[in-house]
Amino acid sequence: MATKITKRHLDTAKLTDKAYEVWDTEVKGFHVIITPSGRKTFYFRYYDANRKNQRIKIGVFGNITCDMGREISKSFAGDLAKGIDPKKVKEDSKNQAKKAISFSHFFEKFTKDYRLIHHKPSTIKVDNYIIKLHIFPFFGDRNLNEINSKDIMEFKDSLKYIPVTCNKGFAVIHKAFELSELWGYRPKNSNPCRGIQKYPEQKRERFLKIEELKRLEKVLEDEEYLQLKSPYVLGAIKTLMYTGCRMSEILTLKREDTYLDESYIHLKDSKTGERVVPLNESAKKVLEKLEQQPGNPYVFCSNTHKNGHVVNIEKAWQKIRKRADLNDVRIHDLRHSFASFAIKQGLDLYQVAKLLGHKNIRTTTRYAHLAREDLIKASNVVGEVFVK
Repeated sequence: MATKITKRHLDTAKLTDKAYEVWDTEVKGFHVIITPSGRKTFYFRYYDANRKNQRIKIGVFGNITCDMGREISKSFAGDLAKGIDPKKVKEDSKNQAKKAISFSHFFEKFTKDYRLIHHKPSTIKVDNYIIKLHIFPFFGDRNLNEINSKDIMEFKDSLKYIPVTCNKGFAVIHKAFELSELWGYRPKNSNPCRGIQKYPEQKRERFLKIEELKRLEKVLEDEEYLQLKSPYVLGAIKTLMYTGCRMSEILTLKREDTYLDESYIHLKDSKTGERVVPLNESAKKVLEKLEQQPGNPYVFCSNTHKNGHVVNIEKAWQKIRKRADLNDVRIHDLRHSFASFAIKQGLDLYQVAKLLGHKNIRTTTRYAHLAREDLIKASNVVGEVFVK
């Protein structure tokens, strides 16, 4: 179809089952494509120096007028008359803009198109703290393409006093530069983080002994009897101890995901994805005793936020562990202890991995030495036969 493209014409254009083109009679190559949804987009079509058919998108009707689209098409036609390919000019301009982008501006795209899609809110919250406090002050205004391995090493060196924080920040930066290559903002194989090692981290693991477990249980019972702490806070600590779950998994647990008759809870969004956690009798007793607050969907209800869940149990834990003479035990050590008790009861690493919700059994091998200790003891029992 050919006609002079006007606002009146486009406002009254019929919609069909398939997209169709309307060509302008005043400027050769200027046309609009009308889709079944009613979207009307201006284009300019021409033949390049190699006689190949090319098309440039000008804009969407509503954002620009018909006259603006026509004038832009005239300028493209003028460039062609001078031997200038308008599509190449547009691509070169786009590439130059990419090369001139600052680290902070690219990071906005990285966050919108990757982090917000692939990372959990809790991960984003932690990373945002590191980004704001350490990454942006160091890299923010720099040109993305000018950052090199020396800069990364200097960043790493500036945070050597907090190696764990540095490693988390380094991981975020590494991924950002990896995607900058994929999205065309940096040349291929130019990631300045490549080949640079993270700081070694000392993995601190503390396992409760049976007598320590009994001491902790006694303190928790006393706290509950004397009503010194919120029953929901105490219940959360006990549930962590009896299930080996992560703290975030327990504190955000909802009643609708708790199946006491079937002895399991359903975690829809754990760190490693959806999973089912079996409940032993000790864990079930804890959950059965907790009253459900009207209108509150959570198992461990907050005392300060209506219809919310317990957010922080660290303050209560500090006092409880002190009373139990376990000053070096962290909340997360309850998860380690659950794993150690499981192994000492004869469960293999595969079963422990399933109980803890490890995505990869290699994560569970950190507890392999506990199994070896029991095997060594067993071997020594056998060895008594050979003692002369």
